[in-house]
Amino acid sequence: MGPIVLFDKSFIEMLSLDEASIFDSLYSSVICPIFYTEVLADLSKEPPGQRSVGKIVADVARKTPILHSTPNVTHSTLCIAELLGTPVDMRGVPAIAGGRAVRRDDGKVGVVYEQSPEAKAFDRWQRQRFFELEGEFASRWREQLKAAQHADMAKLAKAALQISVSPKTLEEALAIAKEVVEGSGQRFRTLKTAYALLGLDPRRWSAVLSRWKSFGGPPLSRYAPYTAHCLLVDIFFYVAADKRLISPDRPSNRIDMAYYYYLPFAMMFVSNDKLHKRTAPLFLNARQHFVAGDELKTDLQALDAYYSALPEQKKAQGLFRIASKPPNDDAFLTTRIWKRFSMKVEQPAKPFDHNENRAANDQILSEMNKMVDAAKTQQGAFNRSELMDPDSISIERMVPLQRG
Repeated sequence: MGPIVLFDKSFIEMLSLDEASIFDSLYSSVICPIFYTEVLADLSKEPPGQRSVGKIVADVARKTPILHSTPNVTHSTLCIAELLGTPVDMRGVPAIAGGRAVRRDDGKVGVVYEQSPEAKAFDRWQRQRFFELEGEFASRWREQLKAAQHADMAKLAKAALQISVSPKTLEEALAIAKEVVEGSGQRFRTLKTAYALLGLDPRRWSAVLSRWKSFGGPPLSRYAPYTAHCLLVDIFFYVAADKRLISPDRPSNRIDMAYYYYLPFAMMFVSNDKLHKRTAPLFLNARQHFVAGDELKTDLQALDAYYSALPEQKKAQGLFRIASKPPNDDAFLTTRIWKRFSMKVEQPAKPFDHNENRAANDQILSEMNKMVDAAKTQQGAFNRSELMDPDSISIERMVPLQRG
């Protein structure tokens, strides 16, 4: 699997189905709830031309990565969990829920992931049951954003956190936000403001506050780094919106900014949105990479031509095999990206042996089924090292027989 990518609607919309299939084969995708929210906004719009709203949304759903994609846990769930004592892994891999440790009779340890709410939502997305998703969470959050007066919210946030300085650039806005979030002078105010701005469950506030106090009321950035990251995104937006460095008049800007909650779970971010092009590099760490959507689309077009020109015998092996790694040719952007993340690209392959390949697949399937069967009945204790490096991980996924 390739680099772990967070992407937005603007990127997926511009791809053809063949380009989307190649993207799915060469990259691992983080599917975040904001993506559904943004795409499903089309359900409330007038259809352009002769295309129905359902077809517009269905087109995006058909192009959404399936093979190497992971639905990420919502940021609000992660923040609450972190504030109540569960650390959030921010090393560039998706955050998923529902995993259960299993030990087989032969001693092998695995993790079997049962369907989390996010995985169930992704299943409905793949089955194009859009209105169920819309009614479940997308429309509610989007309507809240539409109703919010971001200019007024910006002033309230600045007042609540006693922000008196004004930025002239986006870089200055981020510096101001970092000073507020990472500072130790108003610890309780910062925690309470984060809880309110991020819309966390008010019923859990008492438990969150009690635990924070029991640790001596530390700075949020040290006590709950992921929650602090999400607060940084919000404070940056409101500080920038107050000076109109970002327009407070477009509800879509607030949705676009919410993608940044999920940057800690990816190695790179792909978007063709103007606001993302201006602001995403500000939030990426030294190990992460931003790629403009139009640049990656051009590269996927070139890769499509490359794979289409292969001999018929080789193409018959299927995209999953011939495009499991990019060509060893730096003319391709994808190849350069793989090398940037120290991933091995395509090497001269030995002749394809169907019998050998079938035997290997049968062995993998057998091992996986043994682990899944063990999960139905077995319980037990596990040490941390076993869970950090299990023998196998099983995730249920619906995959189409043919695509592109």
